[in-house]
Amino acid sequence: MKLVQASLAAVVLGLLSPGAFAADAPVPPNYAAAFLGTTVAYRPPGGPLSGFQNDATGLLGLGRYVASTVALELDFGPTFVEGEYASFGLVPGLVWSLSPRVYAAARFLVVVDPEVDLALFPGVGVVHTFSNGISPLVEVNLASFVTRGRPDFGVAVTVGVLFAF
Repeated sequence: MKLVQASLAAVVLGLLSPGAFAADAPVPPNYAAAFLGTTVAYRPPGGPLSGFQNDATGLLGLGRYVASTVALELDFGPTFVEGEYASFGLVPGLVWSLSPRVYAAARFLVVVDPEVDLALFPGVGVVHTFSNGISPLVEVNLASFVTRGRPDFGVAVTVGVLFAF
């Protein structure tokens, strides 16, 4: 839970930091992405809330700005639970830059292996872009699989880096 609190604090600090809403250099239209995420809290349908799920998801992807503050992105990669392969998924999303340092993301988890499943995965994150076009980020997402009949609920934290080109 402390990881979630620290991530949310980073989002707030990003909004409050000097120059958070200042205009920066134009954003290149394309970027490559690499992410590593984990589930820090999970409540199965009808079950109790539990903490860290001993999972790790590595994702690679591409994004393209289709407007000055809106990008479309597609990521893909495997999830491992307690070191064992668990699934492979695609993560399409729409990312909206609220400021040069804060963004909101409308993402979907599309699990394709071992069985097809779909989850809503909205999030908010903070990012810092260096002059060389490299942008480290932290994102907090809420997750709920919607195709199982009874919704579940999860909180994920992701760290990543974007490479503008």
